[in-house]
Formats: sequence, structure tokens, C-alpha cells
Amino acid sequence: MQSGTWCIKPGDAALLVATMLIGIRGEPQGPAYLPPSVSRPSGTPGGGTGHPDEWAGDPANYEFSYEVQDAVAGLDFGHREMRKDQEATGTYHVLLPDGRTQIVDYVADNAGYRPNVRYEGTATYPAPAPSAGGGGGGGDDGYRY
Repeated sequence: MQSGTWCIKPGDAALLVATMLIGIRGEPQGPAYLPPSVSRPSGTPGGGTGHPDEWAGDPANYEFSYEVQDAVAGLDFGHREMRKDQEATGTYHVLLPDGRTQIVDYVADNAGYRPNVRYEGTATYPAPAPSAGGGGGGGDDGYRY
């Protein structure tokens, strides 16, 4: 055996590289992203929300509404909701591109979300633009080879 000389055969080189890669990949690379942990501020028993436990039983009661109308942009939509204890009721509407208004009345409670969808108005569609050739209509305006 000669001192200071290494001789690696081609088959051994692939094995050596594979072993090195396995060793490298086995180590964590950089910081680990872990799920968030729940920590409670001192003096707050229970759920970790930072709110006293007596708030946990308060019912969620609220009411809101908004309307957006922009004739230039063709926008018309809105939403109104009221919640009393465990039940939310509401309605929202949107002007559709075909000219109809879609209206959704709903109830959401422990049984789930139950919408009632209806439409007002009549759908209208623009007339097709005159053909400038192309497309296979079978007439003289089809493709020519």
C-alpha cells in the first residue's frame, strides 16, 4: 500500500457519493417549521384566548349590512346579516353579467348553512359580433387553403 495515494474505482465512487448524500439529508437543514403552540398569558385560565372565562358563554349577537353600487363599472351587490345567539340569518345579492340579480337568503345555525337562491330579472345576451372569417360556418367565410 502506498502512502498518500487514493484509488477509487467508478463503482465505489457512486457508492461513496450516495453514502455522503444520505448522511447529509439525514440532518435537519435550517430552522424547523412547527405548528403553533398555544400559550396563555399568566392569570388567564382556560382556552388560551386571553379573555376571561366568563366571556366564553356570551352569545354572539350582531347586525351588519353594506351596499355597493357603481353604474359606470356595472357593480351592484350587497349583504345584510343579523345574528342572535346560535342563529345567523341574512341575504346577499349581486348583479350578474347577464343582467339578472342573484339573491341568496340564508339561515346558518347548528344544523348548518341553508341557502335559498333565487333570480330576478331576465337574462339578456349581446348579439354575436359579425364574423371576420375563420371558424367553419360552411360558407365562403371559412378557412381557405
